[in-house]
Amino acid sequence: MSITDDIRHQWRTGGMLRRLLMVNIGVFLLYWALELAGWLFNMRGLGLLLLDQLMATSDPSLLVRKPWSPVTYMFTHQAPMHLFWNMVMFWFSAQFFEDLLGGKRLLGNYLLGGLAGYLFYALGALAPAHLALASHGPILGASAAVMSVLIGIAAYRPDLLVHLFLIGPVRLKYVALAVLVLDLIAIRSGSNTGGHLAHLGGAAYGFLAARQLARGNDWSGRFVDALGRLGGLFRRRKGPRMRVAKGPGHSTRPGQDMSPAQKQARVDAILDKISRSGYDSLTKAERDFLFRSGNEK
Repeated sequence: MSITDDIRHQWRTGGMLRRLLMVNIGVFLLYWALELAGWLFNMRGLGLLLLDQLMATSDPSLLVRKPWSPVTYMFTHQAPMHLFWNMVMFWFSAQFFEDLLGGKRLLGNYLLGGLAGYLFYALGALAPAHLALASHGPILGASAAVMSVLIGIAAYRPDLLVHLFLIGPVRLKYVALAVLVLDLIAIRSGSNTGGHLAHLGGAAYGFLAARQLARGNDWSGRFVDALGRLGGLFRRRKGPRMRVAKGPGHSTRPGQDMSPAQKQARVDAILDKISRSGYDSLTKAERDFLFRSGNEK
């Protein structure tokens, strides 16, 4: 299998977590490929031309010329370590999020958390001057979207037990709280004020969306459904798909023939096991079942 075939396979079968990882890494590699080409052919700044189009800004005169940037900024990184740490945190939190709540909600949380982060960054200019929260520089990076995912799953399952390197088992709510406190401390330093405000915006959306989901209001899922309907307006209609009739008793996946009550009972048992022994204690079959159940919600 070639590299391109492997990438296509991962895109089709890897779930939303891997797709979002691939988009972030792909944009980063494209930027550095342009920088390399500019260096080779003495056309320096090629990468910065792309970066300028993808970064967001709070300046209305610039924003009106690139209205897409409040979305594209959350997939854009320039520094390798910025990308690395954002993706490490995303991988850590999104695997729990996708398994428990499904890929559709993961995408919705990522996008709406990133937009909330942009809004907090832009509204910093309206804060009292002595707080020095106004930021006129550009903003880029997935941090706000990643914070939304981390805080979202921590608010939804606060007692989920996770195993941290060199630390051991810790409840997810304490991991999220530590990250949030570090942002609150850092915001007073005066460096990267816009970025820290964006982190808090993403965290705010993640927390509120989780609380609403517990009450039956699926903000993230409805948002992605709306995007799907909007995208359907621009797609050419295709003919009806051929369906393959399956014989009685045919089952393509374990658990497919379970009743809703049986499925929920198994999900509850798996969640109890996570609370007792941590996520890492699950077997592959249990993780797959939890992942499918999340996507069916």
